[in-house]
Amino acid sequence: MKIVNAIKVLVILASVMLLTSCADKSKLLIKTWMVENLKYTTEVPVEMQEQIDRTIEEMRKSFRLIYNADGTYTTQNNEEVLKGTWKLNWNSSQITSISSNGDKKEYKILELTESKLVFKTSYVTSQIENYTDSNSASKTREVKKENVVTFEMIPAK
Repeated sequence: MKIVNAIKVLVILASVMLLTSCADKSKLLIKTWMVENLKYTTEVPVEMQEQIDRTIEEMRKSFRLIYNADGTYTTQNNEEVLKGTWKLNWNSSQITSISSNGDKKEYKILELTESKLVFKTSYVTSQIENYTDSNSASKTREVKKENVVTFEMIPAK
């Protein structure tokens, strides 16, 4: 009986520690973040690399992501401001945001510390592709591709 009680106490202590660590992660998120780097899982075409590098550099200067303790967020990119709400899941592995116009997006957290936030998101692009079918007829089709971007953020200065 003493062993069963000891196990119950250990389970309760482990649960409290787990819940406390999740709350701490939420507190780590609450601040203003700026872009340190962006990484794409798909290879960037050589002819686009210079434009991508310029875009990343511009985002380092002008993009800010602000998480507030009341569960709201603001993104600022130059003069453009977007607002919404955010929620961290139970184990701090995912942020769900809902923009003020109702768009819901989920971001997978790869790292969250006092000095770094790394998360990834995906989006789908589509292209119209020309091809020749088995009867040698020219046709077009829509090709969809999932793209994944990893954001590396640091506290804004």
